[in-house]
Amino acid sequence: MKRTFFLFLLGVLFIASIVAASGSHDPITILGNGDFTAENGVISGSGTVEDPYLIAGWEIDVPNGTPYGIKVENASVSFILRGLVIRGAMEAQGAAIRLGFVSAATIEDCMIGTIANSVNGIEISSSTDVTVRRNVLYVLGRGLRVIGESAQEYRHEIDETNILNDYPIYYIYGKDGETVSGIHSSNLTVAASRNMTITKNEIVCGDGMQLAFVEDSLISRNTVHRLEPTLSEHGISLYRSTGNTVSDNMLKNNRRAGMHLWLSSGNSILNNQLLANDYGLIIAASDDNRVYDNVVAANPTGIEISAGSTGNEVAMNIVHHENTKYGIAIEQAVGNRVEKNAIVQSEIGILLSTQAYNNTILANTIVGGAYGMLIVGSNNEIARNLIAQNSDGVLFRPTFGKPVIRGNTFYNNVFTDNSHRHISFNDDSEGNRLYRNFFLGAVISNVRVYDPGRNTWTVSGEGNFWEDYDGCDADGDGFGDDPVLVLPAGVNDTAPLLSPTGAISGLGVLSTLEERVLAVLTEGGDKVQIAALIADEGYERFVGFRGFPALLIEDFPGILFDYGEEVQGGPGPTDKAFTMEKVPFPLDIAFFDGSGAFVGSTTMEADSSDRYTVNSLFQYALELQSGSLSAWGIGADSRLLLPTGD
Repeated sequence: MKRTFFLFLLGVLFIASIVAASGSHDPITILGNGDFTAENGVISGSGTVEDPYLIAGWEIDVPNGTPYGIKVENASVSFILRGLVIRGAMEAQGAAIRLGFVSAATIEDCMIGTIANSVNGIEISSSTDVTVRRNVLYVLGRGLRVIGESAQEYRHEIDETNILNDYPIYYIYGKDGETVSGIHSSNLTVAASRNMTITKNEIVCGDGMQLAFVEDSLISRNTVHRLEPTLSEHGISLYRSTGNTVSDNMLKNNRRAGMHLWLSSGNSILNNQLLANDYGLIIAASDDNRVYDNVVAANPTGIEISAGSTGNEVAMNIVHHENTKYGIAIEQAVGNRVEKNAIVQSEIGILLSTQAYNNTILANTIVGGAYGMLIVGSNNEIARNLIAQNSDGVLFRPTFGKPVIRGNTFYNNVFTDNSHRHISFNDDSEGNRLYRNFFLGAVISNVRVYDPGRNTWTVSGEGNFWEDYDGCDADGDGFGDDPVLVLPAGVNDTAPLLSPTGAISGLGVLSTLEERVLAVLTEGGDKVQIAALIADEGYERFVGFRGFPALLIEDFPGILFDYGEEVQGGPGPTDKAFTMEKVPFPLDIAFFDGSGAFVGSTTMEADSSDRYTVNSLFQYALELQSGSLSAWGIGADSRLLLPTGD
């Protein structure tokens, strides 16, 4: 802090002396070597390396509507910007200083903005060998932005003597195998580097953490966030960066995305917290990334895949919170896989927008939104998802014929308790196929599905299960003899399923859990065998019985929640507890410590927002149908015989 203040004081004294000598100047625009003139603020120099042009000492107040205080582009000569004071650069797409397509330039000892006076500071685009030192920037938006199409265009000398909003700027270029740790700043940029470990840094209220042309590195356990509503950048951005692992970071309250990938492929995005950003994660023009086990909460858009991205896998994430408009959005992207995600309370759980083609949406649990899925794209595979307690399960949005939505295949999905309709097609939907889906629960409109008549409801002799179907099966083949009429056009499901048994494979995340037979010693010393699904991953524990259809609960296994170690139960906000929100029936729950000893139990009420827990350590929690604990004699002296995984 003393060093920063000393540098700041030196800069202010230097700037004051230069300003006193040179005075004020209008914004300066230089668009080539010939524009380095006295009229454009040049006070000395010939443009050589030994005698660079010098623009120094001017005080520039940027008028409204003018994007730049100083703009220099397409210059091959050497020049220095020194001791400038630039205020009022308020255009969102502008900056106090912009350098584009230049080399051998220096920016030093400048003061950009005062508190709440400028939006963006310094922008360096498609340039090489720029030196930036001893500048003081106070801005509302981007402080330092470097842009380039090649790694060489990030080759600059930018040191920690530059101050952005009272924090030093860190700019690291061309390193191999080093560790970057313990930085507290508003800008950390790493470029043209490989095999790096970037860990335990905190970036606040500024430009975030920018990675460009970074390969095979670990970015882990960093925190990037805002403390106030500044116009900051993405939390962590990857540009033309491959083979990196980005894990266990806390990215919250960033104005744009918590994490942004652009032209970056083959990265692993694992176990991050993406909270209350404008976007949780954006994958744009980037391929073959793995996005696993992240918690994405309170972002208007949780995860977006766009701009031609392909081959990305988005799996085992938790996306939730009522402030979320789109849980997972796929726009203009092909061949991506969205699997085993828990999406709760999003206004639109999954969006397949225009030009979202050939994507696979598999085994997700989508509960409690306005629309479980909104579809405009074509030729997507949608299977084994639990779509429950939304207003509409799936809505095909009208496109007025541009484009026609066709070729989507729905099979083995469970639609339950969606209040308006399970599926609504429109006049712009045709050639979509639906079979082995399960339509459960009543709807307010009494129209379970809506199809103007251009889609297929029976494929290869298999239709769908309709809970209130009352037809017969004279030949005993498991399919109803009477078709189900799909309104308003009167298309038919000609082979409706008669049994909901197959729905077990379409319960979203829950259908992917391993089932084991557990043993519990009862209070009386008896050993009882209990079938249970094992939920030992965060997204599995989050889902539980959320959205589960009441029709299927009888004889369904319980769920054993395994935390892997003992955790603290209790009423505190960080204590582990269970909720029954979106669970339409009561359940018993028993808690066991790491040795399997019983530490408490209770009955949880249907759809309750109460927190159910015990005031002790526990590792296992066993959820069973209401009344099971007493029926089996599981109580104070019981013991869970620990599951071995065999």
